[in-house]
Amino acid sequence: MNYFGQTLLGGVAVSIALMLFDVVRNPVIIASFGASGLVAFAMPEKKISGPRYLIGGYAIGVLAGSLLHYLTTFPIHDYLTLKALHLIVGAFTVALAMFLMAVTNTEHAPATSIALGLVVNDWTPMITVKIMAGIIIISLLKAAFQRKMIDLV
Repeated sequence: MNYFGQTLLGGVAVSIALMLFDVVRNPVIIASFGASGLVAFAMPEKKISGPRYLIGGYAIGVLAGSLLHYLTTFPIHDYLTLKALHLIVGAFTVALAMFLMAVTNTEHAPATSIALGLVVNDWTPMITVKIMAGIIIISLLKAAFQRKMIDLV
């Protein structure tokens, strides 16, 4: 019964978080919420599914992606194709997010996708608010049902 209930709850939590986004314009970002749903609801007793890792990892991903997004707006793209620029900056952004998560002990693998998504998709201040609201929703729903859940994996 836990398998059915927890996975259904995880799907509901992720779908509520995804209501904040345009799913066509933000595919990298929405994919990370699906992966975070798995961590939160299939591994609720593991420390990596705690708020420090879920919310902290996303905060680091948002910070890295938001800061390095601006590198794609410089006129250097006259010398590089826009695709090459996004690939280079995107790879560096993922590396920076991983480094910052390791240093702050907030490792959350799906949150590195957030950093990448903010570089390769359109960035706005509102998208960062939506990302943080989405992971807080997932974290709150996980916390609300924590006592009834078990690790499924």
